Formats: sequence, structure tokens, C-alpha cells
Amino acid sequence: MSCATCSRTTRGWFGGCLAATVVIELFFLFILGLVGVNRFTVLSLWDFFIAIVIGVPLILGFVCVLSAIPSIAAIWLSERFCIRSLAFFGLAGGLVGAASQAMMFGRFNGLSWLFVVAGCFAGLNYWYVAGKYAGAGRVT
Repeated sequence: MSCATCSRTTRGWFGGCLAATVVIELFFLFILGLVGVNRFTVLSLWDFFIAIVIGVPLILGFVCVLSAIPSIAAIWLSERFCIRSLAFFGLAGGLVGAASQAMMFGRFNGLSWLFVVAGCFAGLNYWYVAGKYAGAGRVT
């Protein structure tokens, strides 16, 4: 794998991790907002700011660590076989999200769909950044 390919795929993977982080963080902010409505208290912007400042780096760290190995497998497949399909990356991202959730919790639970959806968005973002060029530098 050339240096340019490695750089492109790393940027794509990190962009996918950021996309998954945004999906998960938005879900938790939505839940935080619902908790405030159910308690008849008004959550301040400060509460949301703290949730973002603490939540985003924490979630990003977990997403990067848990998705690294399954993502490497999907990226290698796409580069090896020049797979540039948007559907492939969306499905592969969903599978990586499911695998990450299973690694974290040891089983599938009620939040499994969140990780699958976040993985799909990550896969689509990976395609946008790097996947549509998969196998471009490959010499046959």
C-alpha cells in the first residue's frame, strides 16, 4: 500500500469515526433533552455544553478503539478488490458498528440499532472521503 493510499484511508477512517461520534452524541443530547422535559426542569445551555465537552472526546475514543480492527478488514477488502460501492461501505459500516457494540457490551441489546446506524453513517462518510477512490493506486 502506497503512502498516499495509507494517508487517504486513514483520513477516511477518522472521518468515519467522527461521523459515528456525531450520531451517537446527538442521540445522547436528545435523551438529555427528554430527561429535562420529563422532570419539568429546564436544562441550561451549560448542561449541553458540558455534555458535549465531555461526551465527544469520550465517545470518539471508544469509537476509534472499537472500530479499528473491523474497519481495517473492510478497508483492506475494498482496496484489494477495488470495491467503490456506496452500498458496500454503508453495509460494512453497519457491520462494524454492530461488531463494535457487541465488543463493548458482549451482546446485542436495546441500543444495538444506534451503533448500526452510526456505523452506516461512518461507512458513508468513509466512502465520501476515501472509498470512492478504493484501489486507485493499485498496479495489477
